[in-house]
Amino acid sequence: MKVLTKTALVIAIAQTLSACNSDSSSPTPEITPDIPEVIVEEVVEDSSDETTLSITQGANVLAENNNDKVWRFAVIPDTQGRDDDDYKQTITHTYDDITLSIDIGYDVNNDDIFDGEGWKIDVSDPYNAFFADENGDPLAEGATPVAIASNERSDTPYDFKHLPALLVDPIVSKIKAEGVSVVLAVGDMTDVRTENEYVEWMNKVAHPLTEAGMTVLPVRGNHEIVDGYDWLSWFTTEVDTTDNRSVNNVDNGIDAYTEDDSSNFDQGYKLYQEYPGSLLTDGLANGEIVGYEEIEDLMYYTVQNNTLFIALDFYASDLVSVNYEGTWLLIYDWLKNVLETKGSTVDHIVMFGHEALSTKKRPSVYNYDEYFDYISSLSNADNGESENETEPGILGLDTGQLGYLELQDESSPGLLDNVLNLLSEYKVNYIAGHDHQYSRSLIHPDNTNPSVGFTQIVAGNASWKAYNNRYGIHDKYETGLAQDNFAQVGDYEGTNSQYDKDLTKYEKTNKISFVIVEVNGRQITFKNYYAPVNFSEADMNMGTYWDEAQNAWIQYDKDSSGATVEEIIPIEWSLGDNASYTNDALQRVVSPYESYWTTTKTPDEEGYIGTEAAILDGFNLTYNSVEMLTTDTQDSKQVGVHANYEDELGTGKGEYTSFANAYNIPREEQAMNELLSLSWFTDNDETTVSDILLINGNLNQDGTYKNTNGFVQASSPSELFFDKDAVETTNPTNVVRDGVITADDEADAMTIAITAPEGIDLRTLTIGRYNEETGEWEEFLADSCFTETSYSDDFSVMFKSGAGSAPSDVDSSCGTYLWGYNHNNNTVWGFTHKDGRFALIENTVTVE
Repeated sequence: MKVLTKTALVIAIAQTLSACNSDSSSPTPEITPDIPEVIVEEVVEDSSDETTLSITQGANVLAENNNDKVWRFAVIPDTQGRDDDDYKQTITHTYDDITLSIDIGYDVNNDDIFDGEGWKIDVSDPYNAFFADENGDPLAEGATPVAIASNERSDTPYDFKHLPALLVDPIVSKIKAEGVSVVLAVGDMTDVRTENEYVEWMNKVAHPLTEAGMTVLPVRGNHEIVDGYDWLSWFTTEVDTTDNRSVNNVDNGIDAYTEDDSSNFDQGYKLYQEYPGSLLTDGLANGEIVGYEEIEDLMYYTVQNNTLFIALDFYASDLVSVNYEGTWLLIYDWLKNVLETKGSTVDHIVMFGHEALSTKKRPSVYNYDEYFDYISSLSNADNGESENETEPGILGLDTGQLGYLELQDESSPGLLDNVLNLLSEYKVNYIAGHDHQYSRSLIHPDNTNPSVGFTQIVAGNASWKAYNNRYGIHDKYETGLAQDNFAQVGDYEGTNSQYDKDLTKYEKTNKISFVIVEVNGRQITFKNYYAPVNFSEADMNMGTYWDEAQNAWIQYDKDSSGATVEEIIPIEWSLGDNASYTNDALQRVVSPYESYWTTTKTPDEEGYIGTEAAILDGFNLTYNSVEMLTTDTQDSKQVGVHANYEDELGTGKGEYTSFANAYNIPREEQAMNELLSLSWFTDNDETTVSDILLINGNLNQDGTYKNTNGFVQASSPSELFFDKDAVETTNPTNVVRDGVITADDEADAMTIAITAPEGIDLRTLTIGRYNEETGEWEEFLADSCFTETSYSDDFSVMFKSGAGSAPSDVDSSCGTYLWGYNHNNNTVWGFTHKDGRFALIENTVTVE
């Protein structure tokens, strides 16, 4: 027999898929494509009786992992520092009738000397810190301590709003280990935008990444804007190294403001330019980065690795206009021009800014009455009793960018639709921070057609604080696909028993989470990595630090004898959400209990064989869902002090759920949809005899149900479903509903059918699945589950099909693992429970 070996070919596609042999009333998909002309460039016959067909390869050849064609960029989410407990370590020393009382802060460079308060203090044993003399020995009683000048200090005094290095350092290490080329920093690099915070962010985040050869592209967050506190008092030329909220609290010789600036509201722009903005200086000078006029280092675009990156600053409008117009009014024409001139020349478009279009942590506001009600609730929430009731933002507001778009649409009708349609037309991938969570969703201009839209990613959290799921999925412009909240409940449960660490008014994160994006030509893959954490600033003050060499945290404790000991706490990274598709993929939103039925064929482009495929059966039974808070019993909005996670009610260390319980705010379940993506590739591997179909969206969810804080609940709504006889049935999916998807998990069963090139005996073929770990194509369909019949809906045990039944020529245990041939339409069909790359390959055991 002649065996057809594929190096690459364009050949007439197989006959159209016809109706399967089935008694079911459910239709079987039929594919009626245009039949292309047969193009055979070369036919060679040799003594091995093997026929080889060869043609030109196109741009759709899939590169192997770690190939030079494959590159990665990462997203650093909010690294905002924040005091989250009241613990401090104090030591004293008396000399010349002066008693020093020092609150020890963070030993930034781990040199065992704390110099943040201006004195040499040995903290090598954090439980027995001491003032040191010039030789490093304990200072004699009454001796003068060794002074360290302010411009020589590397460390952070207690309560200086320092960077959460215990959360940030592991992410930086992971990014370096993954071989990333570009890093996006999506804002909130600081808490109160002081020089000390910028210096730490540059030293701990930017410089380690740039020194590893990466390009770092920053945007400002609302915490980089002078607005939340008494900003007028910050306009000073004096350097004050003792004031944690002084703009210039590091003696670097930089004056963020001059006397003239005291009358100009510049939002801390100059200080930002000195630090994160300096990362863009060379690119702006050589033309690699092109900025918006007058604010080039805030709003800009650049092309890196054939990907267009567009950086948005939502707070820059009044820097270029005397009258506040709103960001989208300001930038729409510029953004449209960038996309029209650059969008068609690249593989992918990534737009990034600090705030999500659809936010989960604040209410979205869509008309002026609600808008001003919201302003009033924020400004009046504290009754003048607190200086810090609202989080900094433009005008102190935070309604989500869809809310701002709606408001600006009032003065420029059509703006909202224009922006959303523009981003949808160019298939922009929008990445944000701000929400201190991970989420992935589709933003769509037309709610009646949710599959037409663009991706929004909220990139995770590297900050102490976290949020509950308060407002959920936008009911008009958004389709939720994945969500993970990280709010810890109750008292801080530190591993170190030697000191008490209590949450104050802020909820604390229990995870670090960030995003790495892999680009492989037309294919883009979003990977959310996360790891559990249980640290606070108290741990930092007590010497806990990240050791990159050991890929672990080092923490100090005392043993039973009272001696100080080191504890090694290895990090446990997990891969959460994993979405992958091409920019020309067939995509459709699949709601819970909806069928996966669809058909697809390769694009009519050079390099493809012309393979067709169909998903014949299967239903979305294994869907994730999240709990959200709704409205209180008076139907009032969650606004003001309560929306800003303050604990004025004494409900227990800022637990938002306590507030909800106290005010009878009900919960509501919101189900995640699946985005089924079908993408096509070809390759140079002779193992495959068809084009390659990438299926993604089925195994992104494991049926987990999470509460408002993000904790997995004991039961899940997707554990049961109703069959066609309205009988409640157990979901047969082989997953553990723990929020972690592993290689052993199996998603909903779906039946795929792939056409074979003409001239190949179907009995020599099976469906192969590419193993990403080994780089090999594998036969995943067991020979013992092969049936001689064409596919029938009666085989399915899924929703609307009853108990189902296996054909008589296989064991009943095969269930949804059957496979076979349909000779009428030249296809191989089989059940799969996993996402991945699929293609027809030679069956090592020829079916007779």
